[in-house]
Amino acid sequence: MAGEFSYWRYATGIHQPRLDVLDADVISSADRSFLVGRLRWPVAVFAVVVQQGAFVSSPVLSRFLAAIGSPDPQANILNSLVVFLNILFVAPFCLLQYRKLAHVLFSNKAAVALMALMFLSVIWSIHPDVTLRRDINYFSTILTAFYLATQFDIDDIMKVLSFGISISVVFSFIFVAAFPIDAIHQPLQWHFTDIENIAGAWKGVFSHKNVLGHVMTVGVFAELYILTGIKLRSFWKSLWHVLVLCGCVTLIIFARSGTALVLSSIYLLGAILFLLLQHARQYFGVFLAMAAVITSTIAVIFSAYPDVVLQILGSDPTLTGRTELWHIVLGMIWDRPLLGWGYSAMWLQDDNITIAISSAVGWAVPQAHNALLEVTLGLGVVGLAIVIAFVAVSVWRAIRCLIAGRTTIGMYSLVFFVGINISGITESTLAQNQNIEWVVFNILSICCGLELARRKFGENLSYDAALDFAAIAPVLSRVGR
Repeated sequence: MAGEFSYWRYATGIHQPRLDVLDADVISSADRSFLVGRLRWPVAVFAVVVQQGAFVSSPVLSRFLAAIGSPDPQANILNSLVVFLNILFVAPFCLLQYRKLAHVLFSNKAAVALMALMFLSVIWSIHPDVTLRRDINYFSTILTAFYLATQFDIDDIMKVLSFGISISVVFSFIFVAAFPIDAIHQPLQWHFTDIENIAGAWKGVFSHKNVLGHVMTVGVFAELYILTGIKLRSFWKSLWHVLVLCGCVTLIIFARSGTALVLSSIYLLGAILFLLLQHARQYFGVFLAMAAVITSTIAVIFSAYPDVVLQILGSDPTLTGRTELWHIVLGMIWDRPLLGWGYSAMWLQDDNITIAISSAVGWAVPQAHNALLEVTLGLGVVGLAIVIAFVAVSVWRAIRCLIAGRTTIGMYSLVFFVGINISGITESTLAQNQNIEWVVFNILSICCGLELARRKFGENLSYDAALDFAAIAPVLSRVGR
């Protein structure tokens, strides 16, 4: 009969009631599905570009908005517009899959609790308007992660990330060529001999060299995943991804970001370990032992000669003035230990506290330069506990995926989680709005959970079907009884 379809629960063999619908309804649904399918990719790429903070934070554009915007780069009118568009475009797609979204929210309680605490922190924030604005930005960040995780499988997500970051790669080179004064750091206004001179470092389409470096490390991660974990159908596609990978590495070098170089090395090491697991398991243990020996050697050298290692990484014994900053931040945390000063309420350029701290350390401070300190400063030990729980759950999911034989997503997720936590030693990478690393962290955590659900409900199910079954499992269990 035309317009008739059946719904089977593949994992248990329970046959669901047959539903009859009109042909016109089926055609209408097909048209809607076709439209959604055509739009979801450009929307996803746009969201990835927005979450990088690309273009809108660059002096090339922000100087034209200085008269009507805020001195805070994340509050300029152009950035507010693209964040609004991000929510406007992404929210309808999430609502179309409301059942799946509800399951993802229910399965990621720590992520939901963290966002709820951020919005509640408006009540006690020292700058409620700033906290609210950045809460909205954070909502757009998490909405993007949920959208990508529920609309695409992990392979397609990596392709979306690749395309979005390739836009920043191409335009960073263009900006450096066309606007060198704005796209390359100029001599600092703060003149202190013990602070790294960043003049000459590239920042491309971003506001700072470190932002460029960290975005490019996500590009390196995505390209390595695609080149090693996905079977590409043509030589030209492989060549394109190799070129994007080379572009990311080149920009990291010109950005002179030591942390980004370390992260890229970690991701490369993870890709090698993955290839060994896939194609040469007999050498996996040997390579892992070699990596452990090299890491231990570097640790011993660092403990004996920290100045030499830090100079190689382009830093100094104070980690570019961070150690003095951390001492001050710890004192501020002690003043408000439980709930903090309000989410992202610190580090405003015209705020008296920020000015005093910048004067004390000798450079303009944009963040605490430590992920855990930044979270505790804004949300107190309560927020810190939620973030640590979220990270622990995510790591455990990745380990379970590895144990269950989901080598690709398990290995790459675990490597990324390790990388972002190492990065968090010197940069604020956890629970940040418009931070592509945090977007990918949430995506991988969700996707690992979906892989485990897929294994539970049926080996041959797609991500889409796994979400469907996970969402209706409680109902079906009651029906079975």
